[in-house]
Amino acid sequence: PLSSFLCFPLPPVLSSAPFPLISSSSSPSSLISHLSSLISHLPSLLPHLSSPISHLSSLISLMSPLSIVIPTQDQASELRTHLPAIMEQDYDDFEVIVVDMASTDQTKDVLEELELRYPSLRHTRTPSTARDISLERLALTLGIRSARHEWVVITHANCQPATPQWLQTLSQQMTEDKSIVLGVAKYDEQHHTWFDNKVAFFRLWNTFANLSHTRRGHAAVRADGCNLALRRSLFLNKNGLGDHLNLLTGAEELLVNRLSTPTNTAICNSPDAIVIEDHLPDRRLWKKSRVFYIETRRHQHHTLLYRFRQNLLLLTPWVLLVALAATWPLLHHFLPGEDIAAAIITALVSLLVITAIGVWINRWNRAAHAIGYERNHYLTIPLFTLELPFWHLSARLAHRFASKTDFYKKFV
Repeated sequence: PLSSFLCFPLPPVLSSAPFPLISSSSSPSSLISHLSSLISHLPSLLPHLSSPISHLSSLISLMSPLSIVIPTQDQASELRTHLPAIMEQDYDDFEVIVVDMASTDQTKDVLEELELRYPSLRHTRTPSTARDISLERLALTLGIRSARHEWVVITHANCQPATPQWLQTLSQQMTEDKSIVLGVAKYDEQHHTWFDNKVAFFRLWNTFANLSHTRRGHAAVRADGCNLALRRSLFLNKNGLGDHLNLLTGAEELLVNRLSTPTNTAICNSPDAIVIEDHLPDRRLWKKSRVFYIETRRHQHHTLLYRFRQNLLLLTPWVLLVALAATWPLLHHFLPGEDIAAAIITALVSLLVITAIGVWINRWNRAAHAIGYERNHYLTIPLFTLELPFWHLSARLAHRFASKTDFYKKFV
């Protein structure tokens, strides 16, 4: 039927009108009759066409032109592997700007080779002699300033979108009242060692903490630099990365923390918009990233409520564990000689705890699947949750005894 082809219902004036099908055997007189009948109904048809036309125009307007900025340094093989997946996104109008941070490998050759295949790809380079600013902040500033479009998407060279609909899904959150869109990223889930699971859990825990805080109507505290979008005009009007120019890491996090408000930040947690980072850090790099974050968060704003809730989540499992450990001697103290009653109460409490842990694991896995994680985690969830305070404590102690010059660019 015509209404199915048009993807919207025909108006009553046409659905009720007798329009017989025109076949090859129709006579010229009948053809003229059909055409005249259709023309006579055009005035009543035009008002009904405005609705699907406006709907189509709104869908087109959602797909805003995008500029993708990718800072990179000595990552020629990663660019060769992951850039095609970005360049071949199912999106009409976008450009990719790779900012080379004074690489010494084959990055320049790889980019020039890929630019021959993809006309919308271009690159620039930061000078190795840049002073008073870290290369990471300089690369982001150059990339965003050279962007041709209002919305800028930031990702990294070792990251690849999970689906061809990454940009399309991300752009659905780029509405007129929003200036920042927080995306989700994860490590490649093909790694299965205990340490790999620990690192992936830590990233997911921080993702949940930041997204839930933002979803409650607060300004974003953190952001994942592998999957982030913001307005170019907001960056330029607010002086971009003007603060803490020589801080070595945390550029995207501090940028979002400074520019985000309770009303201008959107969340895109669809599995179609997740980005996969292929290289998990080793133990040394993972500890270094946690120590550097301790320095980064010293410069964050509006973090009081976020840190209070985070510390509460860190301490609650240990408080419950200590309370449960004290249950048995307390039962024997208040129920002397009532070993059976104490055993029954202990069994009921144990059953309640096991049930609560099972519900907790199920909810965690369901929330992880909802944002694009595929693997299930079971006993590692409560075990890693109990380890979390010690990970934070070790990072704070390492930061406390580290030289503060380790976190800032050294000028020569």
